[in-house]
Amino acid sequence: MPPAIVILGLVAVGVPAGARAAFGRPRALGRAMLLAAAAAASAQALGELTGSSLGVLGDAQLLFAAIGAAAAAAVVTVAEGPSKR
Repeated sequence: MPPAIVILGLVAVGVPAGARAAFGRPRALGRAMLLAAAAAASAQALGELTGSSLGVLGDAQLLFAAIGAAAAAAVVTVAEGPSKR
C-alpha cells in the first residue's frame, strides 16, 4: 500500500473522530469517516492535478486532505441537525 494512502486514511479517520471528541459531533461517525475518506481522496487527486506543493507530506496532499475531511465532517454535522435530547 502506498504511504500516501495510509496518511490519507489516517486523516479521514482522525479528523471526524477529533471533531466528535472536541464537540460531541458528528454523531454518525461512520458516515462522517466515509465522507471524509472520499473528500481526502478527491483532495489528493485535485492536488496532484494542480501540481500543488503546499502542505505536501511525501506523496500525500495533506493540507487539502485535512481541509476536505473537515468539510466532510461539517457537512455530516449540519445534515444531522440539532441533537434531540
